[in-house]
Amino acid sequence: MLVRSLLPGSMGHRTLSSTPALWASIPCPRSELRLDLVLASGQSFRWREQSPAHWSGVLADQVWTLTQTEEQLYCTVYRGNKGQVGEPTQEELQAIRSYFQLDVSLAQLYYHWGSVDPHFQEVAQKFQGVRLLRQDPIECLFSFICSSNNNIARITGMVERLCQAFGPRLIQLDDVTYHGFPSLQALAGNFFRSLWGPYAGWAQAVLFSADLRQPHRPQEPPAKRRKGSKGPEG
Repeated sequence: MLVRSLLPGSMGHRTLSSTPALWASIPCPRSELRLDLVLASGQSFRWREQSPAHWSGVLADQVWTLTQTEEQLYCTVYRGNKGQVGEPTQEELQAIRSYFQLDVSLAQLYYHWGSVDPHFQEVAQKFQGVRLLRQDPIECLFSFICSSNNNIARITGMVERLCQAFGPRLIQLDDVTYHGFPSLQALAGNFFRSLWGPYAGWAQAVLFSADLRQPHRPQEPPAKRRKGSKGPEG
């Protein structure tokens, strides 16, 4: 399996037991992070459990697989044509630390919340390690637009099709092709709106009112817009 993972064009999803030399670890007990609860909770829709307890997804335009033990978070990154095969660097691991906000002590927050809310104190015993993700704002916004009146499985499919249609191709692992999340420029214009507007539920108003074609254009004064504007398609 290690030989296969090192050969360009024949890469598959890794597991910690099969390719230990390609993984790096971050001290992180399960009480501070539960991958199964956080990555499947509906915050992000880019992660899948490709092997038991091994979650693969896209973060910062790189494909990762994550797994954990009771005290360690293990990470491996697939660089494609961007670099050599090897364990993640400290700079790459910083993206993981930032994404999971590992600089925030969940134990301290749980203790404080439990001290002022008896119901939380009871429930927290069953759901330790649940924390907020620090997501890319653009990905977070458009995932939210897709989320209206949908379940997690359908939202995941919509976000994945969005990335396939407009995002950069990153790498293929086994039979799964991974794409980065599209830029605002890639999402701009009537094509995106006509493709995704009907599926956005009530939030489709965000699509039709947001001027994605010129995202950095200075805003006109409200009075001037009322007099001269012909609407988002004008």
